[in-house]
Amino acid sequence: MQTPKLQPPKGRFFRTIRTVAWGLLGIRGHKLHEQDAPSLSPLQILITALVFMLIFVLTLVTVAVNVGRH
Repeated sequence: MQTPKLQPPKGRFFRTIRTVAWGLLGIRGHKLHEQDAPSLSPLQILITALVFMLIFVLTLVTVAVNVGRH
């Protein structure tokens, strides 16, 4: 008898992005957290949060450089 292959749930990547985005804004609801928390790993959340923050900082630097030129 073959064991079924474990596949990650569909939409896991987008749920991680949604979780981090709402967490950074500080408006994440408790009910949604209860649904997503068991399927998300701390490493995924950490990496996604670091990417979000890097994009945020690069956006701020780009805006500051462009405003400084004018």
